[in-house]
Amino acid sequence: MEEFGRNFDKALDDKSLNEKEHEKIEYFGFLKNKIEYDLVLNKYKTYCFSALGKEYLESLSPYNIDAQQELSYVSELCDFVRANGYPTSDAFIDVRPILQKIADGLLVEGEEFLLLLRFLIGVKSLREMFKNQRLFNLQNSVVNFVLKIGNYDEIIDRIRQVIDDNGKVKDSASLLLKNIRNEYSETLREIRKRVERFISQHQNLLQENTYTIKNDRYVLPVKANERGKLKGIVHGSSSSGSTLYFEPEELIQLNDKLRILSEEEAKEVARILRELTSKVFDRLQSLLGDIEILKRLDGLFAKVRYVIEKGGQIIFPGGNYLKLSKARHPLIPEDKVVPIDIELPTDKLGIVITGPNTGGKTVSLKTIALSIVLARSGFPILAGESSRIPNYDVYVDIGDSQSILENLSTFSGHIVNIAKALRLADENSIVLIDELGSGTDPYEGSAIALGIIEELIARRVKFIVTTHLTPVKLYSMSHDKLITASMEFDPETLSPKYRILMNIPGASHAFEIAQKYGLDSRILERAKEHLDEEHVRIEELIKNLNKHISELEQRKRELENTLRDYQKQKREFEEKYKLLKIKKMEEFDKELREVYKDIQKAKRDLQITLQSKNTESEQLIKKRLKEIEGEVKHIEEVQEKLEKVFYETALSEEEKSIGIGDSVTLVDGTAIGKVVDIKGSKVIVDFNGIKLEVKPEKLKKITLPNVLNSESTKHQTQVPKIPAKVYSSGLTKNEIDVRGMTVEEAVEKIDEFIDQLLMSDFTIGYIIHGKGTGKLATGIWNHLRHDRRIKNYRFGRPDEGGVGVTVIEL
Repeated sequence: MEEFGRNFDKALDDKSLNEKEHEKIEYFGFLKNKIEYDLVLNKYKTYCFSALGKEYLESLSPYNIDAQQELSYVSELCDFVRANGYPTSDAFIDVRPILQKIADGLLVEGEEFLLLLRFLIGVKSLREMFKNQRLFNLQNSVVNFVLKIGNYDEIIDRIRQVIDDNGKVKDSASLLLKNIRNEYSETLREIRKRVERFISQHQNLLQENTYTIKNDRYVLPVKANERGKLKGIVHGSSSSGSTLYFEPEELIQLNDKLRILSEEEAKEVARILRELTSKVFDRLQSLLGDIEILKRLDGLFAKVRYVIEKGGQIIFPGGNYLKLSKARHPLIPEDKVVPIDIELPTDKLGIVITGPNTGGKTVSLKTIALSIVLARSGFPILAGESSRIPNYDVYVDIGDSQSILENLSTFSGHIVNIAKALRLADENSIVLIDELGSGTDPYEGSAIALGIIEELIARRVKFIVTTHLTPVKLYSMSHDKLITASMEFDPETLSPKYRILMNIPGASHAFEIAQKYGLDSRILERAKEHLDEEHVRIEELIKNLNKHISELEQRKRELENTLRDYQKQKREFEEKYKLLKIKKMEEFDKELREVYKDIQKAKRDLQITLQSKNTESEQLIKKRLKEIEGEVKHIEEVQEKLEKVFYETALSEEEKSIGIGDSVTLVDGTAIGKVVDIKGSKVIVDFNGIKLEVKPEKLKKITLPNVLNSESTKHQTQVPKIPAKVYSSGLTKNEIDVRGMTVEEAVEKIDEFIDQLLMSDFTIGYIIHGKGTGKLATGIWNHLRHDRRIKNYRFGRPDEGGVGVTVIEL
């Protein structure tokens, strides 16, 4: 009985939970209307290839999507697009109406099969793009569900065999169809021959020296008064009655035959199309499942376009810290929108934003709400990369809530919305209220506003509210869990700047604005007499504070712009420097290839000399041997340069800045030692009592405590011995990892890998050798130079692993 009671209570709790979740989902419809979510969604939908992606985007909400996974897919596809471009739009043609006809047992026409063919070829191209894309970690990659899309080569081949480029069934689709059409053509030629003979023999009886077609039969325009002179059938007359459409007796049998052949052709075409329809029907469920994948993929690519073309940021929701940096409202044109910055740390519960009307408070609240809802629904947002979005449910009271239909005043409408928000909100929520306490007597409105704020604080619900009310303003300034903010305002021009100033209250500027818009100064002077002296003093203090803060903010923005320009230039220079290093390595490699060619030539010359019977060539042989030794020495020098450039590219400046007393490790080893002296170009390192002279580029500076005390760091300083993967002839992954191997071990594994690549569908392979000193990479390149199976090889692009990867082309 006791257990039954516990189960019953749990069932009630579960029911209550389900009801609350249902209420949240229902509230989402109200929220979307308040923050103009659907208008914003249309901006994303314009980047979709077809209706498939639009449907997918429309379906998303914070309650039916794993935002972390969705945004990780978007991030991955951004890298994919930057490296490979966008896939063909044909892969996203909406062929569902055609598939529905097939499901309903209806005959699909040739033009529809032509569209289906475009779609299937597009899908094949899409699969190939992803199949050839090297991704180090395939465990949770978008490539996983893309490669689940089926192979439809058999259907593609059959449609191509049957349907021509105009959507017509080909003559070669069946032997019977070919024979029918050949016979039809012969019959048609015979009809035209007889028509021409008839015209030449009876020109005087015809209205025109031509033929026409009536009721699918070839007829001639005969003069009505000449009908009795001819044998045949009349199929109609002109509107005036002066012309009869006459089928001569000698054409009747041929016209009958033509009609029969036409019917036979239609039957055979229908049979072929039915057979083709049946072939598609056999894969119908697979196609419908793949369309669901393509629907999602279209939506993901739309988000990628939004990131690349609109400058959107991928912000993964999580935690309890709200920070929006340079957040822009998606519906305001780029040349007019003013980005906002706002921050609600975990140790604070709310923000109270004050300031004059038309200062941008409402737009700011909508921007905050949209940013949270969009990020939680798996969308990139228009904000800076330092932004942080908590995984909060959003509840709002924004805009005019007056409703004539429901007999609600503005104040009543606000209270209805706030009451609903308070009922649903919890610690994992944020409540956004515009003009809290407005629409009623300011004195009572202030009291209600403070009561709502205290309730939110007591329940530890995060909130952001805007208000004009001085008591609320003063309350927020004195509460340690609240942040006071204001909308920036230019006191000189009396115009808003639409930016949020954190930790500073805002003045109303009511008198200044009233004067600007023409209210008589005498009225304003009288009005000031009714103000409390303390109120006036506080307002003046706030105005002066706002002015100074505004000036500081302007200076801060200028400095930020300068810093941003500097960082951009720094990144550009670093990238150029890195590219120059890689170019230098490739130049060294080219030089090595030329030297090898010279050595091979010298060997051939030497063999010819040794085989010659008529020359005393001891001196010549010695000379050629000396030349070869010089070339070998040249190779060693170039390889040493190559290793040095590898070293400079692989390690950071801090890791390379080695001094006496520093702890170091060999880049391609595991031993840890201490630098005891530096002699010229060599470093003296004590490895547990054994002192060695080592070139600086063979060493990497480390922090000793991390190596001794942290097992995980120890593993990071070592190059792990990762065994290369041996693939069967059915190679599924076009990469091999040879990090930690010797050059000899790596070359052996790479030979096997290339063999298997040749037997697979891959034409490109990726050899992961890491950066290190460059010795392993140099050894691999030495081997590849002599491998006739390799058409070309190069370092990986940044998205492929950079100089830590060699890309080979067979």
